[in-house]
Amino acid sequence: MTLPRTELDMLLAHSVGTRIDLDPSSVARHLPLLGDVVATTANGSALISELGTYAEPTFAGEAFTVRPGEVNLRLSRSAVSSLIATAPDDDARQPAGLWMFDGEGAAVHRAHLISEPARLVVDTMQLAPRAPGTEARPGPAFPGSPDELDLLGLLDVVTAGDVELLGRLAPPVLAPCGVLPVVELLCLLCEHGVPVGMAVPNNGCLQSCVGWVDHVETGDVVGVVSGPTQFAFGPGDVVAVRVVRTHGVHGPVSTVLLTGVDGRCLALLGQLGLPPASAVTAWERMVADTFGDGADRI
Repeated sequence: MTLPRTELDMLLAHSVGTRIDLDPSSVARHLPLLGDVVATTANGSALISELGTYAEPTFAGEAFTVRPGEVNLRLSRSAVSSLIATAPDDDARQPAGLWMFDGEGAAVHRAHLISEPARLVVDTMQLAPRAPGTEARPGPAFPGSPDELDLLGLLDVVTAGDVELLGRLAPPVLAPCGVLPVVELLCLLCEHGVPVGMAVPNNGCLQSCVGWVDHVETGDVVGVVSGPTQFAFGPGDVVAVRVVRTHGVHGPVSTVLLTGVDGRCLALLGQLGLPPASAVTAWERMVADTFGDGADRI
């Protein structure tokens, strides 16, 4: 019998890679030193990819300021179980890479390294000492009632993939595969120049950005261009759309969650970071106009 191979096994079977034995906190401190990267988080149904420099990643339970123009990661410590540095592949025209895997060998996040100092930083990461005991830190405790959840807590629920709590946050506001209103919302944001946060979770990692919607493409894949960021999702994989109201910096704020057949969040749209009050007001009006009574029920 042949055992199924993990994504980690498949990467090492096809690429020259070096395992870096570094604790999650040290990994987070080193990522901003890599300079410009193409950072990508994908879960098979949605993808976010950005050209830029990492802000220092934060972990579940910590503060999280989504910085415009930087690559923002929210991590569970279990998501940084293995770190693999891959060599450039000239035949495939692939630059050097840095890959994160969880304890099950599932890919969490990857970065293509395109700046001059990246190679030296990776070499330094391989030599850096591993801090003991960091993996044992407990994750955040989620409240028993969705009414007690703030926006930061919602992001941690999504990052952790807590399907049971996500299911209690809000009823679906759209029929299965009814994602046309989501596309309409993206087009409104583009037309009126309202900034929005977009995020994609994957196995304990949440990559997010904040910016203006420059272009929306529809078809078998819905694609969004926002400055140096590309955001996309497969509408056929979206089983439900939920509008969740939580406490934000300017009062109650709506976040649009796209969920799949297993109940997990595939992608989200919302007012992340520290948005101006005018952006939140315009966003709330657009969400109410787009989703109507469905958003008002929450």
